[in-house]
Amino acid sequence: MRDIETFQLSKGEWLVAASDNAGAIGEKAEDQVNAPLEIVAKHTLRVALMECMSAGAYPFSIMLHNFNGEEAWERIEGSCRELLDEAGIGKVSISGSTESNMKMIQSALGITVLGKASIVRTGHTPNGAGFAVIGQPLVGSEVLDKKDRMIPMSLFLKLLAHPAVYELIPAGSKGIAHEIKSLCPHARFIECELDMHKSAGPASCVIMSYDKAFNIELIKLSGGLFHSVSLTG
Repeated sequence: MRDIETFQLSKGEWLVAASDNAGAIGEKAEDQVNAPLEIVAKHTLRVALMECMSAGAYPFSIMLHNFNGEEAWERIEGSCRELLDEAGIGKVSISGSTESNMKMIQSALGITVLGKASIVRTGHTPNGAGFAVIGQPLVGSEVLDKKDRMIPMSLFLKLLAHPAVYELIPAGSKGIAHEIKSLCPHARFIECELDMHKSAGPASCVIMSYDKAFNIELIKLSGGLFHSVSLTG
C-alpha cells in the first residue's frame, strides 16, 4: 500500500493526497534532534511532495499543521516556498492551522499536499523490470551529516520525467524492503548492498522500477547514488 490517498473526481481527473510529520526535531530544548525550523519544514514537505508527484499528480495546495507557535509560521511557509521553487512548482496555495492555545516543549509539524492527476502512476511496473534504490536510507542527524548521500530534488524530477522509469516510490520510516513489497508483493528474496529495513527518514532515497535496457544511462544519471536491487520469487 502506498502512502497516498487517491479519489476519482471525474473521468480523467484524480485527487491525490499525501502527508508527512516531524516530531521532536527542531529548535526546542527537549527536541531529540536539533535542527533549524526551516530545514525541518523543507524536509517534511519534501516527503509529501515526492509522494504526491511520484503518483503522477501536480500539487496545487499545501496544508500546514504547525505546533511551533504563531511566530514560526512565516519561517515554515517561507521554507516551503523555497522547496516549491526548487521543484519548479508555482501557484500553490499554502494554508493551515497553528496550535496557539498550548505551548509544547517539543517541536512538531505536519504537512499535507494535495495534487491532481489525469492518470495515477501506480501499478505500472511490468514483469521483467529492473529495480534500484537511488540514495541511501538516512534518519535523524544523519540527514544533516550525510546529505550528499540523499537523493536531491533535482535528480528526483529528472527520474520522474525519464521515459525508461516505470515507477518511483519514496522510502519512509518502514525502510526499503517495505516499499519494494508495494511494487513487487510476490518477491520472496530482496538483495541490495544497503540496509533494507532502516528508516529512510525524509525520503532520503527512492525505489525505482525501470526498463533494464536503460540501465547504464540511469546509472550515469544517478551520479553514484544508484544501488541495484535483485528480486527473486
